[in-house]
Amino acid sequence: MTAGHASRLYSTGLLWYKLASVSQTASRNLHPAAGISLAEIFRRGRDLEAFRRAVLELQGSFSFTTADMIDLGRAYLERFPDREQDRNAEEVRLGYAIVRTAMIEKAVLAVDPLRRNAYRSIFSNIDRLAAEAEALVDSAGLGVIQADHDALAAALARLRSAIEEIPKGMIRERFIGGISYFFNILYAFKMNLLSRRPG
Repeated sequence: MTAGHASRLYSTGLLWYKLASVSQTASRNLHPAAGISLAEIFRRGRDLEAFRRAVLELQGSFSFTTADMIDLGRAYLERFPDREQDRNAEEVRLGYAIVRTAMIEKAVLAVDPLRRNAYRSIFSNIDRLAAEAEALVDSAGLGVIQADHDALAAALARLRSAIEEIPKGMIRERFIGGISYFFNILYAFKMNLLSRRPG
């Protein structure tokens, strides 16, 4: 099996690994069956991109309770054990990316399916916020998009409540770090929308 790789940085330094090709065998093994947990998807996957693709296929139809978050965190730590000294910064970023992948898919369920890809784009890269916000407002109207903002904020608040039930430790740290980024994006999104109000 031949696979190339490329990397892309978020403005926050988030590193995503991309494969140029994935074998048919790997695709079959990673196809998410009904009821499969995110932890199991991660264990089966070869890298972050494989996990991301499998999660996207679920379109948010997966369980993401506090217990599920803990299980996903444990699966991550099985592959990347935490170290008190000489922490691997790349592995830490991967941990944040893993939880953000799942959070995005749960959060965007709060908005119309036709606009979900735009919000995936915004949450994945804040540099796209202005262009995506302009296109959203042009197509749906300012009032609708402001309602989307509120719905996304409520969805993230529910996720944060579940995260707060995770016992203190490395797993909770990864989830807190992951969701904090989204609240920063939502604030920037809100400011962008406020600037579009007439007068």
